[in-house]
Amino acid sequence: MSFCQFCCEVVKTEGVLFICVPKEDGKRKLWEKSLECSLAPNGRICDTHFKASDFYGETKTKTERKRRRLLPNALPRQPNLKPGYSNANTQTEEKVINRTTLMGNEIMRKKISSMEKEMHSLRQQLEQYQTLEKSLGNIFTETQIKILKSGGKRSTFNATDMSAAICLHSVGPRTYKHLYEKGFPLPSRATIFRWLADVKINAGTLDVVLDLMENEEMCLADKLCVLSIDKIQLAAAFDINGSEDALNERNNYVQLATVRGLKKAWKQPVYFGFNTLMDVDSLNTIIMKLHKINYPVVAVVSDLSPENQSLWRELGISETNKSWFSHPADEQLKIFVFSDTTQLIKLIHNHYIDVGLDINGHKLTKTTVQQTMRHCARPDVSIKLRINENHLKVCSLTKQKDTLATQLFSRTTARSIRRCHELGYAINNACETADFFELFNDWFDVFNSNRLNFPDSSEAYGKQIENQQCTLARMSEIMRTEMTESGDKLTFQMGILINNASLDGLYEYLSEKYDMIHILTSRLSQENVESFFGSMRSIGHGGQYDHPTPLQFRDKIRKYIEGMIKLDQ
Repeated sequence: MSFCQFCCEVVKTEGVLFICVPKEDGKRKLWEKSLECSLAPNGRICDTHFKASDFYGETKTKTERKRRRLLPNALPRQPNLKPGYSNANTQTEEKVINRTTLMGNEIMRKKISSMEKEMHSLRQQLEQYQTLEKSLGNIFTETQIKILKSGGKRSTFNATDMSAAICLHSVGPRTYKHLYEKGFPLPSRATIFRWLADVKINAGTLDVVLDLMENEEMCLADKLCVLSIDKIQLAAAFDINGSEDALNERNNYVQLATVRGLKKAWKQPVYFGFNTLMDVDSLNTIIMKLHKINYPVVAVVSDLSPENQSLWRELGISETNKSWFSHPADEQLKIFVFSDTTQLIKLIHNHYIDVGLDINGHKLTKTTVQQTMRHCARPDVSIKLRINENHLKVCSLTKQKDTLATQLFSRTTARSIRRCHELGYAINNACETADFFELFNDWFDVFNSNRLNFPDSSEAYGKQIENQQCTLARMSEIMRTEMTESGDKLTFQMGILINNASLDGLYEYLSEKYDMIHILTSRLSQENVESFFGSMRSIGHGGQYDHPTPLQFRDKIRKYIEGMIKLDQ
């Protein structure tokens, strides 16, 4: 039996031999002392406790084989571990360690997986909250979003909050009150009135607006602007100025100047004055102040009232001379003059209805349209005409509607007239009227483009430059003809000729100086100042054409300014 008394176990390691313990007590005690253990007289220990030098006499040749013998004075030693025993314990420990490590790794893997799932869920919630907050940012200000997050806890409103609130209150006070009562994060009406009371609005150039415009970050091309001037009739009444407790001077009208971007969509009022006509000095002052804050004025738009015609003459503008004047700050810069296209349409429409148009020796009157309407009304005629008698009536109300004029001078009406003529119906000057209506329709499309890409002639000026310039040339040729017995140009003739020359010159000027190859011509009109006047008239309770008092105008322009721009206070 291979039992080692020192190892206290059976040793099964291959090649290990066993040596008997000395029976002599003296020698056995030396072994016990060396091994530090007790040995039985008849016990055995494995030879791994001896050195190789403790043996002698071993030969393994074929001729002589001798067993090795232990030297008489050899003593066993204590090895650190027996090889077989060491390997067994090492393997056991490694297995335990590996198993523990694997179990720990599995636990950690499960924890990591759980944490990753939780992080993914939290990340999705965060993205949802960020998307929601971003969406709310399109409607509410940062302060309002903060109030919503806190469950309705009140907060201090800043200038941007007040600007948005004043804009909403200006559009509809009743709506504002309803939303406020429903819990929308809005400042109270008392807070709005306190803010409005601190804003000083004085007649003249609105320097507060110019200061705010100066802080806007835009490139130079986006700052190119069109200056529009017009006036509105005021109510002939005295007003009490509550803040100063004084009686305001009676004012009959107010002169207003607004600017709008030619390339980028923006607009602002920059000037108003009571009982003041726009003269060259006032116009140059406005242009100079805009130039000082790096807003180049490239066009001026006005109606063809006698006062504005006088202003044009002072600037050297005429249909036979030139359609632009030099910038007061730099003679190398040009400012082109335009008359309001909407007013031109109304003027030519009213003249056509009242007395008719003399074009190339033909008298074009409303009789042609009336005859076409009668023929189209017959049951055996399938031609659909989209106009009626209202388009041929001139009264105080219809004179203010340009839609009737554009519908009358349309390509659809021209096709109906031409079709009736082709069918053999008696219509005076059918072809001449249809040709003029089609030309007028194309000309209006040239001056009414509001999108870069639009079919036919309604595209931005410059997209179909050859066709558009041809339309302007044909219209100018007709407007140069004599339409009166005296040979004097009618008001709309002068306006159309100047507009055509200005548009062609402005396009060439912008393309050379600012690399601007397209013009949205609808911005060369008084649409922005007319919309402002519309909001002014809506103050009263009597309808669309009521006129505000001077005090109402000040209050409304104060709300308009604060509501439409960002305050930097």
